Amino acid sequence: MKRIGQIVEKLNELVILNEEVENAYKKASSKLENNYTKTYAKEKSLERGEFVRFLKNELTKLEANDENLIALKRKFHMVRLNFRKFIKIENDAEFLGKVYEIEVLSINKYDDLLSQINLPLTLCKLLLKQRDFLQARLHVMERGELVVSSS
Repeated sequence: MKRIGQIVEKLNELVILNEEVENAYKKASSKLENNYTKTYAKEKSLERGEFVRFLKNELTKLEANDENLIALKRKFHMVRLNFRKFIKIENDAEFLGKVYEIEVLSINKYDDLLSQINLPLTLCKLLLKQRDFLQARLHVMERGELVVSSS
């Protein structure tokens, strides 16, 4: 049961991070002036919203087995505030740098959760899929490309 509590805690932090990143991209898309970065921010906001939806589904399954939910809720509020401060995107000039920082932070959070022993298989597969997706985008950015889909 102690392991479930650790997994729930880390998964909840990941949900919070993805929610805050989604909101940051949403706010950035209204502040940015460049149409290319504006479109990119909108797409990433939608993507992170999907991540949140899938992660929350897995979290709901695990929370049924955890008794320490009330104690964790207070901590999650502080986590949310810390992420919110870190991931503000204010203008086009800082956009790419912030996106890169957000992706690195996200990948580290995914890796942290993936290092937990006894992760449920469905959660592990979901985390690997999302983390690998973020990692691929990070590699694209490192090559100096920013990809916006044409849909």
